[in-house]
Amino acid sequence: MPWNKDLVVLVADGAMQDVVSALLEKRRASLRLRDLTFEVVKDALHDSSPESTAVNLLRGFLRTHGRAMVLRDLAGSGWEDRGRDALAERLVQALMENGWARDRIEPIILDPELEIWLRLNSPHLQTLVTGRARRNTHLAGAAFGRRVQEAVHQWGGELDGKPRRPKESFETILEAFGIPRSNALYRELAVKESLQGCAVPSFNHFVRTLQTWFPR
Repeated sequence: MPWNKDLVVLVADGAMQDVVSALLEKRRASLRLRDLTFEVVKDALHDSSPESTAVNLLRGFLRTHGRAMVLRDLAGSGWEDRGRDALAERLVQALMENGWARDRIEPIILDPELEIWLRLNSPHLQTLVTGRARRNTHLAGAAFGRRVQEAVHQWGGELDGKPRRPKESFETILEAFGIPRSNALYRELAVKESLQGCAVPSFNHFVRTLQTWFPR
């Protein structure tokens, strides 16, 4: 069946929308993907949206888009006690009941949040902070790594080498340097960050799914 577009991605907020759009627009070569046509759709109810809302939002794409991906944070979803696998299974079940074939859909459950995809200790984040800092500019240089670690520690430290609360840690870093939070910051980092060697399961799930669907 000929599709109008290859892919629709349902996301929970503007930050996810900007990151996913940047990766699919600007990083296809790095991700080893062929050219593809896509839409990234934001769910106004965010992560607390029940699976029925995802079904309703994607219903209009069933006959026009070849594949569908749903990105959800586990935190705030109401499924924290049951876990990401249970939430993923429920989303798959709900979409299949609405007519989507299993090989056309994939849920990506972010645990922790999307911000974990962006390396908080990366030189790209340091460059962004150095260029935009409105206060504590003297800390944007050699002391930047220490400031990142302080923010991560403030929000529970690390688990398996990754921040427990990456979103809050990232926003604390921005606040320390007087940088207003903006979804455009996520997009800017997504365009520049290295995509190699990432150990975050949700990111690797995202990449493997795309490479299976749209190999270069």
